Amino acid sequence: MRDSNRTTVHPSARPELRMTPRTIRAALVLTLAAAVSGCVSTDTRMLEGWNGYGDAHAVGGTTPVADLAADAGREIALDGSITEVCAVKGCWMRVRDRAGDVVLVRFRDYGFFVPRNARGRRTVLTGIPQVRTFSVEQRRHLLEDAGASAEEIAAVTEPSTEVVVIADGVWIQGGGLDDPYDPAAPESCIVDEPAGRTSESDQ
Repeated sequence: MRDSNRTTVHPSARPELRMTPRTIRAALVLTLAAAVSGCVSTDTRMLEGWNGYGDAHAVGGTTPVADLAADAGREIALDGSITEVCAVKGCWMRVRDRAGDVVLVRFRDYGFFVPRNARGRRTVLTGIPQVRTFSVEQRRHLLEDAGASAEEIAAVTEPSTEVVVIADGVWIQGGGLDDPYDPAAPESCIVDEPAGRTSESDQ
């Protein structure tokens, strides 16, 4: 199985701090590979003990979940713990920040996935928040992916609107992670259908 989605950290990577006006604090310091700017994850080095997926790159300040709606359409970084992962493919996860607020995270263009056993791990990611309305069918699909009971799924009868982060790159801490799902050909998901979108400011 090819493993293009995953980056194993390099023990010699040296941290450097890059502050931004919206910095809450430097919760995690990352570095880009030497002499490479805007590189993809296969060219990225990081502090030992972390794994990169997608276009995982350097992160400065992070944004709390409570501020994501105000930042819709602008790139942000998020630091938190993974509370839930899609059990079928690892195509989404929910992240809780230090304040206890939780947000759904999807991955850009259904182009990469995270390990399905990443629940409970710390994560740092970059992406763009969207305000999304999910149909009943989409909400039920997410519950199915999470392994919800038939009763929980049937209880969903109305659409819902929430903030979702479309991640471009994700760092996950710790060893023992499974290889991410690696489809032989591009796939799609009902949750990403345009009919469920209310904000396209990131496109």
